[in-house]
Amino acid sequence: MPSSRSSSPPSAVSESPRVSSPVALAALVVANLVPLVGVVWFDWSLKALLVAYWLESGVVGLLNVPKILAASGRGDGGSSINATINGRQVDLSPPDDPRDGFHLYPSNVPIAGFFAMHYGIFWVVHGVFVWSFDSFAVGAGAVGGVPLGAVLLAAGATVLSHGGSFAVNFVGREEYRSVSPGAQMSEPYRRVIVLHLTIILGAFLVAASGAPAAALVVMVVVKTALDAGAHLREHARAKKRANRPEEPVGERIEVGDASA
Repeated sequence: MPSSRSSSPPSAVSESPRVSSPVALAALVVANLVPLVGVVWFDWSLKALLVAYWLESGVVGLLNVPKILAASGRGDGGSSINATINGRQVDLSPPDDPRDGFHLYPSNVPIAGFFAMHYGIFWVVHGVFVWSFDSFAVGAGAVGGVPLGAVLLAAGATVLSHGGSFAVNFVGREEYRSVSPGAQMSEPYRRVIVLHLTIILGAFLVAASGAPAAALVVMVVVKTALDAGAHLREHARAKKRANRPEEPVGERIEVGDASA
C-alpha cells in the first residue's frame, strides 16, 4: 500500500535555510551557562559538574524514546529493518503506512524498548562511575561535594533546553518524517559518547591539577562548544535526510547475544 504521505508537501526542515532553530540553539547555550554560573559564583565542585552532565545524558536518552516511537521515515533506514537480537530475527521496520503529522506508532515499540534497555544500562554504569569518581581520581580531595538543589536546577534547565529542541526541531520542523526508527536509535550515542569521554578525560586532568576554578571554567566552556557542535551536526543530518529522495533500501542491524 502506498504511504499516505506520498503526495504530501516537503517537510519544514527541508524548506528551512537553517539546520536548527536559532531558539533551540540559544536555549542549549543558556542551559550550559547554568553550570558556568555555578562554578564562577557559587563554587560548584568538579563532582557537581560531573553529576549535572550525567543527568543531562539521562534527559537526552529519555527524550529519544518518543523520537523513536514517532520516527516514520525511510531515509538512512530503508524500507525494512531486520535485527538479530540474542540470535532471533526481529522486524523493526518503519510504519508501513505513516500518517501526516506527529504520531507515536505501536510498531516502533520493540526498537524503543530495546533502546531504553541498552541506553539505560549505559547510563547507570556511567552514573556509578560519576558518583564514585572521587574514590579513584588522582587529586580526589579536590573533587568536592554535590549541592543537589543546584545540580537539579541545572538538570531542569537541561530538560527545558532539550525538550524545547524536541518540540521545535523534531516536531515543529518535522524531522520525524525522514528518520527511521533504527537511525533515530543511534543518534544519542553519536552525541553522548564522544562528549562524555571528553568530559571524563577533562575531569581527570582537572582533578590532578587540584580543580582550580579556572580549570573548571575551561571544562564548562569546552563542553558547551562540543555540545553546540553536536547539536548542529545532528540537525544537519536531519536536514540532509529530508532533502534526500527516499530509496527502498533495507537495513540490517546486528545486536550481539546478551547471554554470551
